[in-house]
Amino acid sequence: MTSSTPDSMKLVLGYILICVIWGTTWLAIKFSIFTLPPFFSAGIRFVIASLLILAILKFRNYRYRFDLKETIFLLLVGLGSFSVPYGLVYWAEGRITSGLTAVTFAVMPFFAAILSRLFLKTEELSFWRVFGILLGFSGLVVIFGGDLKVGSLGAAAGVLAVVASAFLNAVVAVSVKKYGYHIDPVFINLIPMGLGAVTLLGTSFFIEDWSTLVFNLSTVLAILYLAVFGSVVAFVIYFYLLKHISVVLLSMTSFITPLLAIGSGALVLGEKFPSGILLGSAMILGGVLLINVYGERGPKTGTVLARGGEEPRR
Repeated sequence: MTSSTPDSMKLVLGYILICVIWGTTWLAIKFSIFTLPPFFSAGIRFVIASLLILAILKFRNYRYRFDLKETIFLLLVGLGSFSVPYGLVYWAEGRITSGLTAVTFAVMPFFAAILSRLFLKTEELSFWRVFGILLGFSGLVVIFGGDLKVGSLGAAAGVLAVVASAFLNAVVAVSVKKYGYHIDPVFINLIPMGLGAVTLLGTSFFIEDWSTLVFNLSTVLAILYLAVFGSVVAFVIYFYLLKHISVVLLSMTSFITPLLAIGSGALVLGEKFPSGILLGSAMILGGVLLINVYGERGPKTGTVLARGGEEPRR
């Protein structure tokens, strides 16, 4: 991402865009669950997103050739990226604060760095990569330090749930980098999101009361934003970027999105900025910059990995 070529500019813009989108989805989620239970809201989000992806694929005249191994792989991506992680985070949000959730989920880059080192030959666990992750994580702690209180077994269970969600997301990212290089970045979302819709709505059916469902304008607009931008646009860009930049650098978005969530909450809901926002933000951005400038040892821009995570022979 340090190159000035047009391809590099696309990667930079894509990175910024998913940070902006996922940074504002927290606010949209708040609006979506004002009148709807959380699992139902998330399930409907992915139903709409799946239908949109189907429409895009049909518009592009995309032809899918059934492959059993690929289908099983995509189902596992769905379980590890949408079904289980979203369920864990929604469950945890009822037990711990959003600040503690943000800091806890930010362990994802650590998992991504370790798994990348173990399974991707093109990614190294360099000093600057580790230092950048630690600096960015420390920035989140500075911002949300007041929320870092567990206090009960229920809260501890919530923290463990978020850690598990972060780990699963890192596993999926590394797996897609290694084995999903050949899959279209739009199609790769169809089966996983469809599975997420089914499992989340199924969970909602058994544990939530559908007789209390209320759809108002703000709720509908929030779900549409989450479906169109937070799901389709963001995840298509995410899986595209995953083919061209390191898993660690991409996982650093989990440090940036809380900053944008704070800003959107302050602008729309009048929420207060944490006292350490300036110092923490500088540390987070510094960590991302260090990894981008000094810590990247992955494939060159625009290179799509061959099977097994190795660069294709020239």
